[in-house]
This record gives sequence, structure tokens and C-alpha cells, in this order.
Amino acid sequence: MNNVQDAADFFKALSHPARVLLVRLTWERARSGEELCKLLNLSAATVSHHLAQLDDAGLITAEQSGHHRFYRAHQAAFAPTLAQLVRAESKQPPSRTEAERYRAKVIQTFLKGGKLSAIPAQRKKRDVILEVLVNEFEVGREYPEREVNELLGTYHPDFFTLRRELIMRGLLERGNGVYWRPTEQAAVNPLAQEA
Repeated sequence: MNNVQDAADFFKALSHPARVLLVRLTWERARSGEELCKLLNLSAATVSHHLAQLDDAGLITAEQSGHHRFYRAHQAAFAPTLAQLVRAESKQPPSRTEAERYRAKVIQTFLKGGKLSAIPAQRKKRDVILEVLVNEFEVGREYPEREVNELLGTYHPDFFTLRRELIMRGLLERGNGVYWRPTEQAAVNPLAQEA
């Protein structure tokens, strides 16, 4: 955790008892959404909402296996101590070299041999990877869904999640069965929000 917003997101994600229970239940082993619903006696929509909150904070990871999605606590996200999460930080925005080092580290960690080892759970890291992926698409060119899936599938088998994330972040747009990279695009800068 390296800024106040990260710390706030961490605590907010754990501010609901159901989310704390979800972390406990997925700490030792991955569990399906259906299993979590039964264990917590909650509806699928409620469990899905809480899992999304935990995912956005980088506290849980999800993997697709056949027709089921399995969730597991992202234990490394819990490693920082409480003191590290709330300590005072410099008010200066990170230097450009710090941002570049962060980006390079994320790319080195998640992109190995042209393949994505995992889809990052933390939003800032995921944004760095999405920024790399969107550069595979030419501005102004239309791509059929099949071609988008094939291109993203060369990086990771869960091309559906990658495609959805690119659209949600405004890096790709879709309509009438085709996808394209918008001409006017705000660069995704995962460190810009730290200022």
C-alpha cells in the first residue's frame, strides 16, 4: 500500500462483515461462488457484489475453471502492517521516474515471454497491463469480436475478462458487433490518482 487512497480502499473493502467472512472462507483454498452462497446463506447477487468490492481492492482473486469461477483471498495484499497502511506520506506527486519504474516492474511481473501470467487483482496494476494490451489495437480500425478474442487470447486464456476491462476503462469501444480503439483517449496512468 503506497498511498492514502489504497489504505482507504483496503479498509472500505473489509468494512462489511460478509466481506470479512468471504476473505476467511477463501484464505486456505479457492471456493466457487455457488459454494460461498451456500456457506454464507446469501443470494448470488449479494455475494457477487461483495466479491466485486474485494476484487476492486485487490483482496481477492478469481479464476475460471470450466463453467465455474473460483475465488481465493489474495494473501499478499494483507502483508502490509497497519502502521504501513496509515503512516504519513509525502504530499508530492511521484516523480516520472518512479512511475516508469512502477510500470516496468508490473510489466516484468505479469508479462513473461509475451504471455500474461495472471490478470492483476489490483486496479493500478491491471491498468498498466491494459495500457500494454490496448497498444495491440490500431486507432481507427474496426475489429470483429472474434479477432479481438484471438488477439487477447494470445496473452491470456481469459480474453473475456480482458476485453470487458478494456471496454470498462474506455480503452476500447464497441458497437454493431465490432470493436475499435477510440481516437481521443486519456492515457491510463495508475499513478495519476496518487497526487
